[in-house]
Parts: sequence; structure tokens; C-alpha cells
Amino acid sequence: MAEQKDADRAEYLEDKINALVGKVDAGYGTILVEQLYERLAATTGDFENEIDNLVSRLKQNAATQGELLERIRKKELIKGLTEDVGPLDEEETTEWEKRLSRVEESSE
Repeated sequence: MAEQKDADRAEYLEDKINALVGKVDAGYGTILVEQLYERLAATTGDFENEIDNLVSRLKQNAATQGELLERIRKKELIKGLTEDVGPLDEEETTEWEKRLSRVEESSE
């Protein structure tokens, strides 16, 4: 079904381009028509290259996200982050944190 739609679209575009080219050819000659075809081919080629680049970047990003999610599921990433921080020194503990820990100890 999707292939039929694509074929219909391609046929429609081809008909429209042929109609426009026929008008241009009648008014300006074959040199201009050839230039038009060359530019159309270059434009579609550039568009295809850009789409290919975008799709490849999307695939790379999806793979990276999958790897990160898997690491998070295995808690490797979280362990790595907490190891980097390390324990707090008593001097680094603020007055607020000390009060909070006392409240937590008294509630237990």
C-alpha cells in the first residue's frame, strides 16, 4: 500500500515536471532545459546526502542512548558517579546537614 502511494507520488511529480519542462522548452530551448535537469539532479543528490547523514547520526544517537540505558540498568553508571563523589568530610558538612542528620536519628 505504501509502495503504491510512493509510486503515485513519483508519477505525479514526474508529470508535473514534464509539463513544466515542456513549457520551458518551448519558450527557451534545450540548453535551459538541460541546465534545469542538472540542477534538479544536484539538488536531489544533496538532499539524499543530507538525509543519509541525519539518519546515520540518529542511529548513532540511538545506539549511544541504548548503551547508557543498559549501563544505568546495571547501575554501573550510578556506581561510577557515586565513587567519584566519595564520602563527605566532617568539615564539609554544613550546619543544616548536621541538624537534618540529628532529626533523622531521633526519628528512628
